Amino acid sequence: MLRRKYMNGPFVIVGMHRSGTSLVSRILDRSGVFMGLDLQEDHESKFFIKLNKWIYENAGADWARPMALQELMDYEPAKQKVEEYVRSRISSNSSKKYSGKSLKKGLFDLDSKWGWKDPRNGPTLPIWKEIWPEMRIIHVTRHGVDVASSLQTRSNKNWEEDESRFSKWLKMYRWKDSKSPIRRGQRAATLSHAFDFWSEHMEVEKKNLENCEFVLEVRYEDLLTTPKLAIKQIWNFIDIEGDDSLLEDISQSIDGGRAYAYKKDEGMKSFALENRETLEIFGYLP
Repeated sequence: MLRRKYMNGPFVIVGMHRSGTSLVSRILDRSGVFMGLDLQEDHESKFFIKLNKWIYENAGADWARPMALQELMDYEPAKQKVEEYVRSRISSNSSKKYSGKSLKKGLFDLDSKWGWKDPRNGPTLPIWKEIWPEMRIIHVTRHGVDVASSLQTRSNKNWEEDESRFSKWLKMYRWKDSKSPIRRGQRAATLSHAFDFWSEHMEVEKKNLENCEFVLEVRYEDLLTTPKLAIKQIWNFIDIEGDDSLLEDISQSIDGGRAYAYKKDEGMKSFALENRETLEIFGYLP
């Protein structure tokens, strides 16, 4: 759904972890939108990750439990102080880490198309909206069972690393030590917990997007199955006229076989049916 196009302020990619936000960020990058000089492998800007993490920490939230952010957003004095700090960082020379430029007003002086991607953008959106009321948002969604499956796979891999570290370092740890060898939580350790995480995150995004005017809704599955159409919609939203050669090049780089991957597994299909009601809330079918 394309609500409206506007040409002032940054492009902000919003979407749950493992939902295809990295793909959208790369499409913007290849289409001429500056996404930062400090990009990680997942195409996230380290500068904005650090700011979003700081917002999370001040709300007592973490990446797997963003719901606590709502308490911060509902308490205006705290929200204003957090916004004040974030605004000071993006208007200072520290923003050079993102832009590579020393600008008098930091990112407020950027005169080209730019933006950033971070799955934390959804829960922290009220802060960013105060700073850039007319920012343009690309909201990326993906079927909840596929997201949950991807989260669980990553969680299992992380646990193997943590378990190895725990066994190796256990004798060196004392109760007074502030750090644990188990460095990650188990929010997505089971498919059910991972799915709950997806639904909670989607609910937060839905609430925070309600009063945002300039939003393009992009389904990951549409990008995979009809890439040229989806890319053209993105180009229209960001006011870029890409040529046929670039359109073909980007489209060919997209693996369409990943759409609705859960349907290839009978157990996943059954899980989707069991969670039909939740899926339908966010516009998906089992």
